[in-house]
Amino acid sequence: MREIEFKMEIEYEHIRPGVEVEVEESELQGGLIVYYTIIPAIAMSGNFKRTDALSDLKGTVKSVREGNGGGWYVTVEFPGDDITS
Repeated sequence: MREIEFKMEIEYEHIRPGVEVEVEESELQGGLIVYYTIIPAIAMSGNFKRTDALSDLKGTVKSVREGNGGGWYVTVEFPGDDITS
């Protein structure tokens, strides 16, 4: 399993633990860097090296927490990868 944290600016009631989500992969710097967005544009991940890209774009929400400076943080578990970030 691999866990990725996403930043969500607005609380969405349907994003809660146990819900399956799909993410979209986007590229930066000519494909050397990738980041992920929970579809449809609900929350964004940080950046990752292409070599650390996800092998499966479907995951399950593990937790949702409110951030100290505003917004919410969504942790999603993805099967098959064992890098934690």
